[in-house]
Amino acid sequence: MYLKLIDEDISELSYYYDMPFYVYLSLTNLCNANCVFCEVRTNKEKKCAIDIKKTIDELADLGTKYIHFTGGGEPFVNDDIFEYLEYCTQKGIKIILISNGWNLDETKIQKLSNYNIQAMFFSIDSAMPEVHDSLRGIDGLWDKVTSNINLLKKYIPNIKIVLNHVLNKNNIDSFKQFIKLKQKYDFDYINPIVVKDYEPLFFTKQQIDHYNKNLRTYYKLAKELDVKFFANNINFFNAEVSKKGDRVTNNDLKCVYPAFCAFIDAPSGGVYPCDCSIHRDRTLYKLGDLRLQTFNEMWNSEKRKFLKEQLFNGHLRCKTKCDEANCQFNNKFLDYVKVR
Repeated sequence: MYLKLIDEDISELSYYYDMPFYVYLSLTNLCNANCVFCEVRTNKEKKCAIDIKKTIDELADLGTKYIHFTGGGEPFVNDDIFEYLEYCTQKGIKIILISNGWNLDETKIQKLSNYNIQAMFFSIDSAMPEVHDSLRGIDGLWDKVTSNINLLKKYIPNIKIVLNHVLNKNNIDSFKQFIKLKQKYDFDYINPIVVKDYEPLFFTKQQIDHYNKNLRTYYKLAKELDVKFFANNINFFNAEVSKKGDRVTNNDLKCVYPAFCAFIDAPSGGVYPCDCSIHRDRTLYKLGDLRLQTFNEMWNSEKRKFLKEQLFNGHLRCKTKCDEANCQFNNKFLDYVKVR
């Protein structure tokens, strides 16, 4: 869940404790890109295996306020997505989307303006088109996605646009140039994500040293250009973080995600506590299967109670690979509860 994208203040979230307030929904594993670091090619369930509208009905009844149509594949590969966006809007559910931008054009973006869309994430991995396109496996993708940023702001002026930026050895040396994209493209946030689980793109020591030496420059430039970082702290390579992006001493993280969130993998029917846990041990983190159970049954299951307790007490190793924005939410919520 992303505090910077939702309307509710941290002080309001206690009301939603133990409701599926924010649900990630991956519609498909099909993708028009072939990203070198992506695991889609190893999880080939492909087509949507559940009744999406029935699931949205159930989520609305349980108090869901946000549905985040996320990756796994490319959401806009599924031709039914506009029907689902309209259905969420009718139900009063707010929408957040992620896309690589390839399947969007001005006509589709105009159509998006009819729906209850709060924010859009675009994946852009370099200020240099050739680097981005090589990492994502589509020639011309950089030009397509960057042009769509300004079109979105034209038709949906209040939308928040976030650039997901997978930091890796092919782009980390040009992070300053990436921030400068703000001079041409009207986005709101950069969300740097340290590459994980793909050793060919891990950083050299020299690259980490260069990044650390330039941290002040990055913060100063971002402030000058009115660029906000999604995670307030972009010091990813301190003593607590390995070159693989693992938080090697992140032992005090108390995760409250299972009290607010769930991740639905529509191609397999699997339900998980969050957007990170699906990339870990699927047997351990899986709450159940929507082809066999209702979401309500899984939400009220002993398995979710077990994972909620284990994650809150820091007993599971996924905390070492947790994304910075997720850690930030957990810490802010628990700080609020502590001082209230």
